[in-house]
Amino acid sequence: MEKQGNEGIQTNEIEQVAVEAAAEAAPKRGIDRRGFLKGAALSALGIASAGALAACAPQQNGGKETDAAAGAQAADDKPFAAEETVDADVVVVGCGAAGFMAALRAAKGGAKVVVLEKGENMAAPNGIYVSGPFAVGTDVLQNKPGGTTLTVDDAFTHVMNYSHWTPNPALMRRCLETSADAVAQLEEIGYTFEEKNFRFETPFMGEKGGFHAIMNASDERATLWEEALAANNVEVRFSTALVSLATGDDGAVTGVNAVEKDKKNITFNAKATILAAGGYLGNRDLQERFLHTRKLNVARGGDSICTGDTILAAEKIGAALEKTYGYCPCEYGGTHADATRPAKQDKFDQNTAFKFGLYGCLLVDAEGKRFINEGLLCDYPMSYGSEQILKNSPWYAVVDQAYVDAMTTEGLYNYTTAKGATEETWFIGNYFKDRILTNLPADIDEGVKEGWCFKADSLEELAEHFGLDELPETVAQYNEYCAAGVDAEFGANPWYLSPVATPPFYVTENEPSAWSTFGGVRIDDCCRVLAAETNDPIPGLYAAGTDAGSLYYSPYYDIPGYCYGLCIDSGYIAAEEAVAALKA
Repeated sequence: MEKQGNEGIQTNEIEQVAVEAAAEAAPKRGIDRRGFLKGAALSALGIASAGALAACAPQQNGGKETDAAAGAQAADDKPFAAEETVDADVVVVGCGAAGFMAALRAAKGGAKVVVLEKGENMAAPNGIYVSGPFAVGTDVLQNKPGGTTLTVDDAFTHVMNYSHWTPNPALMRRCLETSADAVAQLEEIGYTFEEKNFRFETPFMGEKGGFHAIMNASDERATLWEEALAANNVEVRFSTALVSLATGDDGAVTGVNAVEKDKKNITFNAKATILAAGGYLGNRDLQERFLHTRKLNVARGGDSICTGDTILAAEKIGAALEKTYGYCPCEYGGTHADATRPAKQDKFDQNTAFKFGLYGCLLVDAEGKRFINEGLLCDYPMSYGSEQILKNSPWYAVVDQAYVDAMTTEGLYNYTTAKGATEETWFIGNYFKDRILTNLPADIDEGVKEGWCFKADSLEELAEHFGLDELPETVAQYNEYCAAGVDAEFGANPWYLSPVATPPFYVTENEPSAWSTFGGVRIDDCCRVLAAETNDPIPGLYAAGTDAGSLYYSPYYDIPGYCYGLCIDSGYIAAEEAVAALKA
């Protein structure tokens, strides 16, 4: 169930009146007062070895909604009355990267598999569109010129040190050990890969490698998924949303209660249930609960149908939730809920004024104060720079006419290398070559009309528009850093210090966007969901991908393709374990 879907739980008419009344008293800061107040006032809310399988033997003891999602929500607290019953060995909730891999591997292991996908067709899941996975020991790496020196130990040591040993270590190592098999499974159905260096400077480049760029077009991938599932007799139920998990008297999960788009209630009986619905990006209430913001938008644009249904359903039957929550941020610029052309994917045909949000120029918070070394958002927008823009959303990029002229005529590469950056010291600079923002003046005008951009002849007027009270003082101090060539506050590289001195001045209001969210149910190294009270596995219940909180960390890993890699790895492991339990 991975794709773009729901704005969150709908308020009823009485709540809406209360929100509108409260919004009248809210300060004007360019914030979405309605969404902010609603949140503050209303949200309460390869085959594994025989030894590995034996160790994991089963224990004995909310914006717009699809019709299916609306039906699921309405039925959530009512007794479920099934109009149809379907029997299977394994039911997989979600057909994204993890869900597809889990369904395919379980079917190949001899299980009768049914997949429930909230999207209308195979074009819905995010897993169709990703750049590629990180993996170790694949034929792709072994066959590249010079081979590879990358080992599981290399990757494991790096990610565990980077994350301060926050994720499940045994699970992380097992995923890395499984990654070659997961890539091989995709190759078997027709995927082709090329090992490439990513646009950012990353830990494993050159002789090590690890990032596997997918060469198949997205529409071809969808066809390959459909053909592979059909060939292995996997039944896919599209436009079908989870309502609740079915349980027996002993607490074991016995399947899934779901609703189809025509409002038909169906119980899917299964000996094993695998949750892989892609997180909670499309649920503003869960964003607020887990990430403490309602401002995280969808990188692909539109809404997201990843609304945390599986996480909430597991929590309701007593599953433990993990303590770490985060997101996989979009690396192409800021966004805004009011923008018609926010920055998304690797394109420069959208509103280029959003590039200021990640170009390394002066960035301030809602008070008008600096809050970050701005260069981090340019050099490492998916990792080191991501946490602060989530905490300080919306954030504001402030530039002057000289900077706008430079971006319009020279582009960031020429502008920054002229200030001292080189190919050796500024790895990401190669990505910005020849990317000149020729449409910037018209894009700024569009942003002004839409309300997320503003132009003024004085800093005082600029500050007043968005309520950035400290901005004039911040700019004065920042300009001193620019003149000295040393950032005495946050240590930004001198080539990122761009004075705000030549009127008119510009400010863009930016919100973050994400490809997916992180954080969810706690699982063990066999992808079994653990109970909150005992920390023992809940019989019959597994989780994989971004529904599983035990895989991820915040900020996002500094290894490209790591989210997707963990999704396919954990989907593979969950299926292998579910099938082994069926045969036990």
